[in-house]
Amino acid sequence: MERIHSGIAASLEACVGCGAAVAEARCPHCGVAAAPGGFRVERVLAESPHSRVYLARDADGRPVALKELQFSRVPSVQELDAFEREAEALRSLRHRGIPSYVASFREGQGVGLRLYLAAEYVVGETLAARIVRGAVPRDEALAIAQQLLDVLADLQRRSPPVLHRDLKPANVLLRPDGRVVLVDFGSVRMLSAERTHGSTLVGTFGYMPPEQLGGTVDRTSDLYALGATLLHALTGKPPTEWLDGGLQIQVPPGLPAPFDRWLPAVLTLDPAGRPRDADAARALLDGRTTAPRPQLWRSAAVGLVGAALALGGWTLVSGARPGTHPIPRATTTRPVSPAEAWLTRVRPHCNAVEAVQTVLRQPPPEGAEGAGAGAACLALGGKMDAARKRILALPDGQRGRAAAVVFEAGHPVADMGDDVSAAPIMQLVLEFWPENFQALYHAGMSEYALGRPSQARPLLERFMALYHLEDGFTRAARRALQRIQYGLPAEAGAQPEH
Repeated sequence: MERIHSGIAASLEACVGCGAAVAEARCPHCGVAAAPGGFRVERVLAESPHSRVYLARDADGRPVALKELQFSRVPSVQELDAFEREAEALRSLRHRGIPSYVASFREGQGVGLRLYLAAEYVVGETLAARIVRGAVPRDEALAIAQQLLDVLADLQRRSPPVLHRDLKPANVLLRPDGRVVLVDFGSVRMLSAERTHGSTLVGTFGYMPPEQLGGTVDRTSDLYALGATLLHALTGKPPTEWLDGGLQIQVPPGLPAPFDRWLPAVLTLDPAGRPRDADAARALLDGRTTAPRPQLWRSAAVGLVGAALALGGWTLVSGARPGTHPIPRATTTRPVSPAEAWLTRVRPHCNAVEAVQTVLRQPPPEGAEGAGAGAACLALGGKMDAARKRILALPDGQRGRAAAVVFEAGHPVADMGDDVSAAPIMQLVLEFWPENFQALYHAGMSEYALGRPSQARPLLERFMALYHLEDGFTRAARRALQRIQYGLPAEAGAQPEH
């Protein structure tokens, strides 16, 4: 962080967040800042329980997008890492298709600490919003593809090469003049070799290549994500609708040239069958080369018997065996559901003291996801019996969907290493979604860390039976099982490598 600023006094004026009259640096009613770091806030563009994005102006009157992260409310270390990773990435990147870095700084201290990142304010709509209005015509899609390939080529020519890792329609902005901007660099990763294994599991299922589920990324990873994004744009259907049982996207016939030959090449399961980098993908798109010949390759992801989780949402794909509770395949890209919005709103109160009263006084929406959101709030507060009753009140066929909501809410708790809280949450998920390999891993590792190897062993053995990627998670689970076999305690701070 470059600078440390203290709050500045503000004259009596209306808060841009709630309209209340305030004479302080931050509204005491809604918490919206007036002029952090000297940037004058004009309005709130987006808000979550732990962050905001403001439209603000610098001292010269230039508009900026100002991100604010409230340290005390951040649910996991991943959000902090992503915030600082994006600031560092934007500071070093210079391209017309990437928002320009302006500044990063802190204000306050202790529980009042807030982190800020100011970047170029880009006027336009997301590609996701554009798709809602209808499928994108061939020429418009071609212009988007060419511009994004130029951005990816610039990132990949850097030393070391840079990977975005979360390219999707929501992270592509379309300016009114036709220019395209790639945003949200919170998942960015430097490529330390031709291929990196054991990287942090980030991305959005359907858009990221299957090998990224196991933490494996290379220059073709963003190309696959771009292909999935353009398939969505051209057809109006998200890539999850085109997946077969082996996680292969089946590109539909009848797409306009050059996408009819280009998309099958970038969307192949075999990384060696994709164009080797963004320059090669651009040459293929422009018709200057032919598609590489795929090699025989079996994705370890094909062997997954459980379900694949879409990070950052509740989009799930099921491969559950008969007799388990299958999770329905996602069929559409949708706005935030009422259940998700409810849980986001009440999550600060989902603690041991307030959780029960919060769910009673502010009931979640009806349906499986609403029941899952209520159960998630109770589980986060340690009220496991009450959470279980919420799920059991559903018909048997809907309980898996509710468990998926609980898992999504509890996953950050496990990632933070809070084993006391994570173990019962993951065990609850497994009652209704027994083949969730991620829940098996986190439940097993948490039970082992808590000194309960007899409970940990079957969970980790089941995880190893379902999850066939060779990555940091399998290595950590294998080592834990070896130590359990020899009666050794858990290693302090044992985590899969990132």
